[in-house]
Amino acid sequence: MKFLPKALAISALALMTAAAQAADIKIAMNGADDTATNPEAAFAHGFADALKGTEFEVSIFPSGTLGSEKERFDQVAQGLLEVNLAALSTGFGMSPLMKGVQLPFFFENREQIDAVLSETDMLEQMNGPLLDNGVRFVDVNYIGMDIGIHNSKKPIAKVEDMSDLRFRALNSEQIALQEALGATGTIVSWSEVANAIQTGVADGYFNPPNSAIRTGHTEFLKHFTPADITPSSRIVLISEDWYASLGDEEKGQIDAAFEAGKKANRDWVNNWASEVRAKHEAAGVTITELAEGEREKMAELARATWATSLPDDQLSIWIKARDSVAD
Repeated sequence: MKFLPKALAISALALMTAAAQAADIKIAMNGADDTATNPEAAFAHGFADALKGTEFEVSIFPSGTLGSEKERFDQVAQGLLEVNLAALSTGFGMSPLMKGVQLPFFFENREQIDAVLSETDMLEQMNGPLLDNGVRFVDVNYIGMDIGIHNSKKPIAKVEDMSDLRFRALNSEQIALQEALGATGTIVSWSEVANAIQTGVADGYFNPPNSAIRTGHTEFLKHFTPADITPSSRIVLISEDWYASLGDEEKGQIDAAFEAGKKANRDWVNNWASEVRAKHEAAGVTITELAEGEREKMAELARATWATSLPDDQLSIWIKARDSVAD
């Protein structure tokens, strides 16, 4: 390099530095690095395994070791973190259209969400404002079965069974849903959920069945209703600055790794589906199916809450995309 003109030498050094950075990939997540219990870990290892034999070195940082959801989002935007397995809600401030992924009783199943993201331009539309801020939304990560109703008080088979229950809510949108179904809601941080339920601040929550199993909440949440409210989703975010710095061959390797991670995540959830009922029953949880026609009643009541998440023009975009991939 000492024989090169100064400007060329600086340019070459910058390219070498970028290449070195590109080869080191940090992937962060909120949950434990345990592929037996955490489907996000399945994604992370599927992604990492697919890059073995390439020049990329993947390091996995579980359990929030690189910071909170907001802190990790900021790190991605600043190019300090390459891959973040994030809460869907972290992107709402920049891209409110993302709220469509979690609309209650909107999608028939997980496969329909995957079809919308792969066969329409919804991913591109959601990414518009994110890319301007250095963040790329790559895909949805599922974290278990569809969301159902956990509670500590009684079996729930009908909408009216929830009228005297108060549920922990993640955000105002979930409170709107709980109120639409005749219950009440209160926002409680996840770290405080166990205490809130055991002290009567809340009687339960709307979550996938594996949430209570994984956290040990089955000790006091003894009733579960598989209402299939919406697929339980988190997301894969990456640094756009990092991704844009890659060459075509490198991008191809990364894209293939994302597909491998996606497959590992979907396989985990599909395998879990055959086990979750037995695990719940082994933990002493009573599973109560909804009475005939009650899910349809819930879906009709929930429809009014869509407007609390999205304005009419954005909701219309989602409806058009969903209907375009419907069987």
